[in-house]
Amino acid sequence: MNELLIILIFLFIGYISGVLIGMLGIGGGLIFVPVLYYLLPVIHIPETELAYYTIGTSLFAGSMGASISAYLHNRVKNFIKQAAVLVSIGSALAAFITPFFVVKIHSQIIEVIFASVLSLVALRLFFENKIKRFYFSPKPVSNKFYVFVGIIVGTFSAITGLGGGVIYVPALIYLFHLDTKISVGTSSIIVAITMIFSTIAYLMITANVESIPGTYGYVVFQAALPLGIGAILGAFTGVKFALKSSARLLRNVFAMLLIFAIARILFKIG
Repeated sequence: MNELLIILIFLFIGYISGVLIGMLGIGGGLIFVPVLYYLLPVIHIPETELAYYTIGTSLFAGSMGASISAYLHNRVKNFIKQAAVLVSIGSALAAFITPFFVVKIHSQIIEVIFASVLSLVALRLFFENKIKRFYFSPKPVSNKFYVFVGIIVGTFSAITGLGGGVIYVPALIYLFHLDTKISVGTSSIIVAITMIFSTIAYLMITANVESIPGTYGYVVFQAALPLGIGAILGAFTGVKFALKSSARLLRNVFAMLLIFAIARILFKIG
């Protein structure tokens, strides 16, 4: 595939992801991960370490878009400071430490985790209104659990390459009873910090990493930079829609995309 065409594809995908990042308070990994699984082998990333490069590259690109989204939500004060700070403390710590253990796990196990997580997210997107009563807390959970939630989701983020917004947003809404729009803005800040710290860790892991042109640690810059630039541009659009868009149809279409991604990962494993 032509190199320029690949870059343009990454830019376009990054833009679409950026819209979702700004609109839904996520990190973009839900699109980045399946796309990178498909395209990184095209630019000669070995299948044996594809999972690690996918995670590191997704986190790098996502951190760029999420940072702009966080800045824009912060500028209009669409966040809760205590939640953003306390969850981020736990998340940053876990997100930085976890990658050093992730690269010791067999890549096929990571792929099974990817498929499982994406399946749960797809189900949640399809049946959100029907299942939310099962995880809605009648009374707000104590704020002292903010750090704990950050640790759990920060670990999840570093393992999967996702920003964690798919968990942060519903957790802030249904456990801590924050307003939906405020939850999106607060999640954007937490996700940005989570992905930045995890990205730093994946860049630091250079020992025993095969030397591949255009990469450093487990980040493929040929993919990460255009994805990140596209995400930055898309985030501006996404944040504009964040306070007024329901995105119900978008969630259903996105769930279908995840199903195709899941099928590809499982087919590869099989």
